Amino acid sequence: MKKKATVSTFCKILFCLFLVAFGLFFYRYELSLRNDIEIINQGRNIWSSVHFSGGGENFYFNQISKGESERVHFFSKAEDGGSVEGIVKEVQYINNDIAYFTPNMSTKVKVILKDSGEIKVMHPVEK
Repeated sequence: MKKKATVSTFCKILFCLFLVAFGLFFYRYELSLRNDIEIINQGRNIWSSVHFSGGGENFYFNQISKGESERVHFFSKAEDGGSVEGIVKEVQYINNDIAYFTPNMSTKVKVILKDSGEIKVMHPVEK
């Protein structure tokens, strides 16, 4: 009888630990504070050596061809501002005013790259 009670208690504890782990995973993934950055080349020229940094993270793209886009999802590791830099027509362009990233807030931004070297930032309007 004691063996049956021990197995039952062990199963209950294991089930509770599973529920806690699942709850933490669900919170981290679904209710997370994940940043969503989309970099879009709206020009006719290729942007090369594109570098995005923000929230303590760095992302590099060799090139973004005309009409293409790159999407980045990440969790902020630090509080800081974001920047995008890249080369078009052998000239380097930088925009240091993308967004402010912090671990306790999520950010959704679209970055538009144009042939003139303009790096435009669009923050979607929340409904």
